[in-house]
This record gives sequence, C-alpha cells and structure tokens, in this order.
Amino acid sequence: MSAILVVIGFVILVTGHQSGWLYVGGVAFLSGSILADQLNIVHSEIELIIFSLTSGALGALLVAYLRKILVTIAGLISGGYICYYLPVALGWETSWINWFLVTLVGLASAIMIFLWGALPLILISSLLGATLIVQHMTFGPISPTGMFIVLSIFGLIAQWLLWQYSKPDNA
Repeated sequence: MSAILVVIGFVILVTGHQSGWLYVGGVAFLSGSILADQLNIVHSEIELIIFSLTSGALGALLVAYLRKILVTIAGLISGGYICYYLPVALGWETSWINWFLVTLVGLASAIMIFLWGALPLILISSLLGATLIVQHMTFGPISPTGMFIVLSIFGLIAQWLLWQYSKPDNA
C-alpha cells in the first residue's frame, strides 16, 4: 500500500492543480484507505486496496459534474491530512495536534481554495504530495525535513510552470 501512496503522492505533487480529477481521485483514495483502516471495514490488504481504488475512482468520476465542490472538499481533507500527518512523518513532537486544529486547518484550506482557486490549490496539493512521499519512503542520509522541503519546492515549481504554460497566448 505504501508504494501506491507514494505514486499517488508524486502525481498530486506534480499535477494537483492541472488535473483536478487526479487530485480529487488521489484524495478520495487516501480518504478511503484511512476510513477503511480506522473503521475496520476491511480485513486484508487486497480488500483495503480495492476499497480505496473504488473510493478514488468514484471521486475522480464525480469531478466531471461537481468540480468546484469536490476540489474544495478535497482541499479540506488535504489540509487536515497535512496538519495531522506531516509532523509525524518529520519526526516532530505531536502532542499539540488535536481535532480542533486539524479541522481548523482543513477549513482554512477549503476556504482558500474556494475563494482564490489556483494558487492555494497549487500550494496545498504540493504540500500533500510531499507529505505522502515523505511519510511512506525513506531517503537514506537525507533527513525527512530536508526531503520534504525539496519535494515541496519541486512541486510548487512544476505546478506553477504547468499553470503558466497552459494559459492561452494573448497575441
């Protein structure tokens, strides 16, 4: 499952803003895996993967009809996920994390995406992708914090360039 989450993290890191269906599908996959694990809905790894893939596919398909709403909800989930899991992945002390803070960060992420669109989505999807990669991989001599910074900057630059080059010329 970790390999799948690393691939999803990389896809979100690079194309989070450009491909809304991939972003929402990846967040839905992630949400499905967390939900199934926490509620003990599944009993084996293959069932967890199938449940998560179903969640991801459903989210990706619904984007065609409810793009703004689903991208905003994915932003809410992404912000909460980053707030909850990033400090753990970086090896920081986590006693300060509580449900109120996670909810507040998730709501702030959703509101920023809803109001301002592209730039907050680029930031949040880059941070989510970097968090997923750092959380599920080890990088040998490179610290998780250093790798998170490198991946975040890479994601921001990649998505910014994709966003800039996707705009039509005004010539």
